[in-house]
Amino acid sequence: MVIGVLFSCSNSDGNESQIIDVRINHFQNTGIAVGPVLTLLVQEGNNIGTNSWTKFYSNIEGFAYEPGKIYNLSVKVEPIENPPADGSSLKYTLVEVKSIQQVDNETLFDIDLKINGENFITTDSGLKLLNQINIDCKNICNDLETTIQNQDFVIGTFKRISDNEIQLVEVK
Repeated sequence: MVIGVLFSCSNSDGNESQIIDVRINHFQNTGIAVGPVLTLLVQEGNNIGTNSWTKFYSNIEGFAYEPGKIYNLSVKVEPIENPPADGSSLKYTLVEVKSIQQVDNETLFDIDLKINGENFITTDSGLKLLNQINIDCKNICNDLETTIQNQDFVIGTFKRISDNEIQLVEVK
């Protein structure tokens, strides 16, 4: 282990940063960090351009995400000394926006609505995803309510209405 630490440190201060290419999906998904959160979906390295997306629980400093767009970014990744117990050990900073692709509002996508019994739908002020994104459930509101009550894992298929509103098309 000591040898690995010695060889992994190439800068004089003992920290090594790197520049990586990252692709950000056009919608956010849900996840569980310290509590329920919205996450970016990312691809890195050989996964870019595949159907494999990973939930990203950190922020990218200098990057302003907007729904409905796929971003190809160049990002600097550097280790954080003494990271918080509930935080990332890496800091991500935007280097360059390589491209932005607008996605058609009719494009369907899946969001986890309930994971291991953790429900991400809030009803404080209308039907929303974590009090942040409005959900229009049209004629399947009852199906959604029943499924959320009776299952530990629920996925919704959506299409975008606007930056702050999505329409539920199917409950799985």
